[in-house]
Amino acid sequence: MQVVVCLTSFNRTDCARISMEIIKLNWPRAWPVVHACSDAGYVPYLEDVLVKRDPRPLTVGANDLLLASMKAAVERFNPEYVIHLEADTWIFDQAVIERYLERLARHPHTMIAASSWSTDCVPAWRRSPLLGRRLRAHLAGVLRPLGFSYGIRERKSLATQFFIARNTPAFMQMLENLRVKDDDFLEKVLYTAVVDRFGHGAILNMPEREPVHPQYRASCEPLTLVCHHWPSAKDAPSPQIAPHLAPADRLRGKKECLADAPLKRRGPYMEQLLTSDDLAYYNGNARRGG
Repeated sequence: MQVVVCLTSFNRTDCARISMEIIKLNWPRAWPVVHACSDAGYVPYLEDVLVKRDPRPLTVGANDLLLASMKAAVERFNPEYVIHLEADTWIFDQAVIERYLERLARHPHTMIAASSWSTDCVPAWRRSPLLGRRLRAHLAGVLRPLGFSYGIRERKSLATQFFIARNTPAFMQMLENLRVKDDDFLEKVLYTAVVDRFGHGAILNMPEREPVHPQYRASCEPLTLVCHHWPSAKDAPSPQIAPHLAPADRLRGKKECLADAPLKRRGPYMEQLLTSDDLAYYNGNARRGG
């Protein structure tokens, strides 16, 4: 099957270059990469197609980059499937994606494979000074073994950070018709658009990452996915700033995750991250927390 990777970046261009080194130098199957970027200083690297876009506010800009990358992929390659990865989201093992491609191929009514962008409220409830919230955490412990998802929010969403979509004219038309404002939740907008156009059965869920927040926000080992923003463990946000982070997340920045990954080849941007003592350069002025 013909597959294209759509990569989108605003100002995390070092992450984007390393993502391309993972894809181009280490994934066994060669898939073209279309990169939509709104960093004015970025120059072409390993991508097959570079689409430059003007920078825009967060949600509007994310939607613009997503649509620009998808349109370019369809116009240039007309693939059967498109994989979308935000620049800071690395997938080390191509086989993870191939498994979902096979599942999509077996179920022609499905249009998109993705996790939700859901949140488990229980960890925060347990830490809360409010008795009512601590009681809710206890109630969740009783109800969840019975099959209830009590305390899990934002399930009606699709993670735009990483998804696999079937390329059809109807799907592309749906994307082109998305209308977002900067205070919108793009993950909810995409979910609503998919369900309204194709129905709930069009979504193939990725349960390995459910619920995303807080346990799998920074990384998800079953998907070989790493997506946090701190370049090394010493740059990780403190417990005061990010109390939701697990201790293991604080010990593994992008540098440590990359060092542990079973990659056969390393590109120059990987080497720079792995060998530099001063990582102030990494991703320029992009936000590092969370």
